[in-house]
Amino acid sequence: MRTLEGLRGAAQVTVGGSVAVQSAGPPVTLGTRFPVASIGKQFAAVAALLLAERGKLALDRPVAPWLPGSPPWWREVTLHHLLTHTSGLPHWGTEPGFEVDAAMAIADRLGLIPQGTPASRPGLGWLYSSPGYLLVASIVEQAAQQPYGDFLTEHVFGPLGMAATTIGRPERDAVAAPALPPMAGTSDVWSTVGDLTRYHEQLHTGALLGFESHAVLTGPLAPTAEEPRPGRSFFAGHYGYGLFVGTVGGHRAYFHPGDIPGFVSFAAWLPGPRASVVLLSDDEHTDVHAVTRQLLTAAALS
Repeated sequence: MRTLEGLRGAAQVTVGGSVAVQSAGPPVTLGTRFPVASIGKQFAAVAALLLAERGKLALDRPVAPWLPGSPPWWREVTLHHLLTHTSGLPHWGTEPGFEVDAAMAIADRLGLIPQGTPASRPGLGWLYSSPGYLLVASIVEQAAQQPYGDFLTEHVFGPLGMAATTIGRPERDAVAAPALPPMAGTSDVWSTVGDLTRYHEQLHTGALLGFESHAVLTGPLAPTAEEPRPGRSFFAGHYGYGLFVGTVGGHRAYFHPGDIPGFVSFAAWLPGPRASVVLLSDDEHTDVHAVTRQLLTAAALS
């Protein structure tokens, strides 16, 4: 097993179920919980797919009936559009009025989403949109008839044995964090490298989701128009549901990076070598591409 020198945070690579690289820089340990930021979007996608399997949600139907008072153009938006970032909704910071109070419930935050002209007609363009995933979380709550976090804990984290994973900041055992209100469906999950590895190894080898649902989750559904760039260790040509679909170190992969003030994260599953790559750092200046490249080299995956 290899370690990684100088890492601020924790990282783990497994290949075929065996640990190849494991590293944590003090005071962080492998059991330290971190906010995983946008890695959490895939949990919202898994929740939506579970409910679709149970007949409680339809991926290809308009979401407007779930969102009373939504503008007329939302009548064309489906859950599929929200999950693939093709709804036309903007991202945080691109429009005024996106300030979120920590005490606000999901329903109250929905009113902050701009309801004017979309960036593109639903289904016709790819635009990364965390507000779209806030809508997904709201729809999951309504379809499941229980709070979003409770649904994930009961139907995703519990069945996969992710005992250290929480919704919202845990009371103990967490690194110091800037005050950032958790936003359901987008950046509200805290986890460890071990739990995310366990998630990869089970979800992508037949646990939790049916074959067809997993194929949708990881399918190259929406082109991102991203071009390969020198020095980057991962490339996302498409987006599935809550996951980028592309390559990591030249291997076909499903992955997602994440960043919020004070933290960066990266989690990937490489189906060819059956490898999981997880990085959680409490240094927002961490070069995720460089560290990922070091992890792949240490694990003999590059």
